[in-house]
Amino acid sequence: MRQLAAFLMALLITGASPKTFVAPPILMYHRVDRNSPQDRTSRDLTVAPSELERQLAYLKAHRIAAISMADFENRLAHRLPLDHAVVLTFDDGYADQYSHALPLLRRFGDDATFYIITGELGKTNHLTWDELRLMERDHMDIAAHGVKHDDLALMSDSQQWYQIATSIRTLHDRLHVPIESYAFPSGAFNYRTLAILKSEHIPLAVTTDPRYVIPPQTALELPRIRVHGWWSLKDFSRAIRKASTHDRQVIR
Repeated sequence: MRQLAAFLMALLITGASPKTFVAPPILMYHRVDRNSPQDRTSRDLTVAPSELERQLAYLKAHRIAAISMADFENRLAHRLPLDHAVVLTFDDGYADQYSHALPLLRRFGDDATFYIITGELGKTNHLTWDELRLMERDHMDIAAHGVKHDDLALMSDSQQWYQIATSIRTLHDRLHVPIESYAFPSGAFNYRTLAILKSEHIPLAVTTDPRYVIPPQTALELPRIRVHGWWSLKDFSRAIRKASTHDRQVIR
């Protein structure tokens, strides 16, 4: 009975005739900074600007298009090819994404999605609304990551509604742009999360680990590849190649 209930809920979320597609690799960045943090977790989440430059140059040299989640959704809607592409995403709205990542993206002509925690905007080491507006005018995709970086799977329905709907509507109202996707804080979610996103007309959402995916996998639970601060260019290229072949899954 539990499996039947899960199947029926998945149909409710995805609709009677879900699309089928193979997702491109989706890369997840956090901080981009010349200074390496002292604590291990922050250091792992921080990529040096010089390394990001080498990674973007690698993609360009291998004719791999660096696109945003909004570009991804547009390609799906128009049945355009998704091979030879990777999706770039940056989480949490750190200020160094404006000072270091944005100039590199401009230089290489790449697009990216920035997942914003709306309650952190304007705080120390985080983006301001003015910077976010300039990024959007530079054709960067701005998307929602919650009001706070809290685990949705531990929340009541009303708490989830608040985190999801408020962050989406705040970004939409302040920037006057459509919000095309959502990133689950810490990758965690449940069936109610997916239903809320569906009601908010969000076509795509991302998690951090394939283990969080609820079968059958939908476009509202796309795993990402965490880009580690300690990676060499060889590690980066290996991850891209692996995700482009063995790990790509058919999504319903």
